Amino acid sequence: MNRLAHESGNTNQRNLVTAQTIRYPMRNIPFYALNAAGPQVPTYPPLNVSLKGYDFTVLEHYGKWVHNTALNMDIDVEDGWATPCKKLKIQNLRPGTSKMETEYMLNVYERNIKVLDLTSTLAGTFIEVIQAGLPEGVELSLREHTQLDTEIRYIPDLELKDLKSQLEELGGPSKKC
Repeated sequence: MNRLAHESGNTNQRNLVTAQTIRYPMRNIPFYALNAAGPQVPTYPPLNVSLKGYDFTVLEHYGKWVHNTALNMDIDVEDGWATPCKKLKIQNLRPGTSKMETEYMLNVYERNIKVLDLTSTLAGTFIEVIQAGLPEGVELSLREHTQLDTEIRYIPDLELKDLKSQLEELGGPSKKC
């Protein structure tokens, strides 16, 4: 016999605990403006991944690697291009004189990769990955795409500019009535 039932003197009753659910009618159902696609993640405007270096082959291979890495991370790559080579003339002068000791010609190559709709959640990972693979002697910068980036891609046609200036000197284009 149960000791508690025996001490209380009532052996015919059992204490059972029953759980009752109380139902309250929902009068005001709150409206949550949830998008079925999930939360909105902010995206960056079009960005240029700019790579500069002195060694052409290293820069080309790294540019290809950055392009493929972006594609593998499902980042939209709109375009990739090379800008014209910049030639630098470096002169080393003798100490205390104006005589030139040595002269160097350096070529600076630049490659750009334009990425679109880079989400803020993926941007940090993408930047860390491409920085981790950055070879020695290559400069990496990430900036917003501007109209100047589009214009600098093209080599100016100097002959066409000369012809236009000559035409302006002669009075401009002839006007037909």
